[in-house]
Formats: sequence, C-alpha cells, structure tokens
Amino acid sequence: MTMIVTGGRVVAEGGVVNRDVMIEGEKIAAFLPAGEGLAAHPGAEVIDATDRIVIPAGVDPHVHLMVGFMGQRSVYDFASGGIAALRGGTTAIVDFALQRRGGSMVKGLAHRRKQADANATLDYGLHVIVTDVNAETLAELPELRARGVTTLKVYTVYEEDGLKLEDGQLHALMAEAARHGLSVVLHAENAGIVERLRAEAVAAGHEAPRWHALTRPPIVEIEAVSRAIAFSRDTGCGVHILHLVAAEAIGLVAAARAEGLPVTAETCTHYLALTEEALDRPNGHEFILSPPLRDKANQDRLWRGLQTGVLSQVASDEVSYSAAAKALGLPSFANVANGITGIEARLPVLFTLGVDQGRIGLQRFVEVFSTWPAEIFGFEGKGRIAPGYDADLVIIDPVTRRVMSTDSDYGDIGYNPYAGMELTGFATGTIYRGKLVVRDGVFLGEEGQGRFIGRTPPKRPAL
Repeated sequence: MTMIVTGGRVVAEGGVVNRDVMIEGEKIAAFLPAGEGLAAHPGAEVIDATDRIVIPAGVDPHVHLMVGFMGQRSVYDFASGGIAALRGGTTAIVDFALQRRGGSMVKGLAHRRKQADANATLDYGLHVIVTDVNAETLAELPELRARGVTTLKVYTVYEEDGLKLEDGQLHALMAEAARHGLSVVLHAENAGIVERLRAEAVAAGHEAPRWHALTRPPIVEIEAVSRAIAFSRDTGCGVHILHLVAAEAIGLVAAARAEGLPVTAETCTHYLALTEEALDRPNGHEFILSPPLRDKANQDRLWRGLQTGVLSQVASDEVSYSAAAKALGLPSFANVANGITGIEARLPVLFTLGVDQGRIGLQRFVEVFSTWPAEIFGFEGKGRIAPGYDADLVIIDPVTRRVMSTDSDYGDIGYNPYAGMELTGFATGTIYRGKLVVRDGVFLGEEGQGRFIGRTPPKRPAL
C-alpha cells in the first residue's frame, strides 16, 4: 500500500515545509512538493494533516515497563505501555534487562526478550543493567554486542536493591566495554551521601516527602557525574548521564563534550514541568523520584541546556506505579517507591512548555524528542523524515488545548503528575511502520506488532 500524508507543516532536516510524505510499505519513499503525491498516486491511502504539524515519531530511550522496584509493580507492561507511548507519538523505546547478582547478563537479556517479544506494541531496544562485574560477566560483552545491545546501565546507588556498582567495578566495566564498542548509561548519585543523610533524617523522625529532596542535595548528582566523566576520560568509554537535573552538572557535561569526550546527557519531562514544590502538596509522595525535583531557577537552567544542545534529549523515565502503590510506602518518604509516569505526556508537555511557550523552536523540539535519541542510541533509520527512513510519523495538533487529569493516561494509574496543567501539541495520529496505529487517542494496532531492535553504536551530536 502507498500512503500519502498531505497538507501538514513537515519538520524535516532542512526546516519546516509544506510537503507531502509518501510512504511505501514500512519506509518513507519520497518527500514531495505539496499536492504532487496525491496527483501521482490517486489510489493511495490519504492522511489529511491540514492545520497540523508532522514530525518524525518520538524515541524514548529511558523507560521502565513491566518492572518491580522497592516492593511495587508497574501498571504498564510492553503491550499497554507501548500503547500509551504510541498515543503520545512515540514509536521506539529503550527499556532494561536485569542481570541479577551472581547471574549472567546474556541470560538476563534473554529473559527480558521473552517477557517483551510476544506482546510489545512498538519497537524496542534494551539496556542491560549490570550488577555484578567479574571475569565471567565481562567475557559476555561481545555476546551482548552481537545480540544488538550497545549500552550497559549502571546504578551508583540502591545497594539495598542489589543494583549498585562500586567504583572499581564501574571502572573495570567501562574499560572492557570500550574495547567492544559498548557504552554506559548511568544513574549518577553518590550513595554514601544519600545513605548518611537519609539515615539521619529517619532517625530524627522526618517523614514528609520534602525530605526525599533534602536527603539528595545537588552535590549527590554533581559528584557522581564528575566521577563518571573522569572514568570516561581514562577508559575511552562513552557515558550517557540519565535524568540529569542538578544544573551545576550541565557545565561538567559541556566541558567534557568540548574536550571531545564521548559524554552525553538527558533530562526528563518532569524536571522541565515540575519543581520541588510538588513535594509539599497533599499528594507529595506521588512526586518522589530520583534524582529529586529541584527549584525553578534550576529548571530554567535545564531549559538553557536544551537550547544550547548540551542536553541532547528529553526522556520520560517512565515508571507507572499506581497511586495506590505509591501510597503503600507512607508515612515515610524513605519507603515510597521512586518513580513517576509520563511516557504518554512527554509529547504535549515538551511541545507546550518548549515550542508553544517559546523556549525552543520546532527544530530543537524534534531533535531532543526524536532525532538525537535515535542517533545516540543507535536506532538506524529512525528520527528523521527523509526517503529510506522508517515510516514512523506523528501528526500534532498545535492549537487544541486540554486540561490534564487522572483520566488523561492510558490505563488505570490513578494519578497524573501534570493534572491541572493546560497543554497543547497532542498527537491526532501516529504512524508506525507505515500504518496508522493511533487516531485521536484510539489504538488501531494489535498486540505483538512491536519488534526488538538490535542497535548500532552511538552517533553523538556536535555542540
């Protein structure tokens, strides 16, 4: 089948233009002057994008579907979470496969593939979470690379959950990863400071959600980012800093990139939209996540990081714990499951606060929502509207405004972190591999239509 997307303002590499996008099968076949596609292919399926903006579909390289952490389980699995992503204009994600302590990374990858492959509703890749570094596990790195894994997830915290790597293990992993063309994605927090401050707060009887932020001050993240950059310089291993929020760390990333080090960083939707004041709300426990929300001045610096390109993507860090699950940890902040939902809201939040409010232009919006995540995380053929690329597109309504509520999400999560915010830029249509799979929020595809994507080494955008 031939499909023609016509009438819209198309965001392409050369700018924003009125063009027809012609799709043949799963690929973009041509990028034609407005009206030419319809004239040449009168029998084609037509998607009318009049008064809409057409962009390459989103790539979200940091999501947690079908996950358990701190005693809680997520609402979304690879079917329902994929549908939520597609409703939010995202057609490709990177999730995580866990190596359990004492176990095999390759077996952890195989287990996660088995969980996901049968019901995934969009394209996905996997980071492998490394929890145990020794001669046997390091010997598995070539096999991981052969199976399409190019990134290794490392936590520098959460020893109580069996996730933390010590510095010696991290350095050894990075040195060996560099030899095999793999890089590290890092949850960067200083565990020693966190554990001390949290223990002191709990001992003093502090329970309120605000103490989550007070026991994770910015130095926790700044120090860990600095250490990761030093390890990258020494080993040559690429490092991507996950969910960067401490503004002082942006300068560290900028200096590393200016030096030519293979270092990139992301921030997340919630850090751009919310501040630490959310922790003081009656439902403040629902905003407990790590690293924590910061103040408005810090948030403004994150936006500047996106404007300059030092921060090269905006991820959701999706964790769909339900409102009931988040409340189970109460009354103490120390027991509330860390994480927040947002895989579907990433598009309208970033469009509204970025494009609609004039912080970033359409080109930078597309770069951090789609193009750069695709390049950094090795999704060949995604992230651009050009002949030969995957026919993954999202059609955006830049005018209609909606007030977010708990009913805005797909599925029964029971809360929405952006409730009460008036947003625009919602997807009216999502095209995945040449098929319209979402129309006005209704999923038209089928469970299991997604595919595991073997990813290539990163291409890091220049500043």
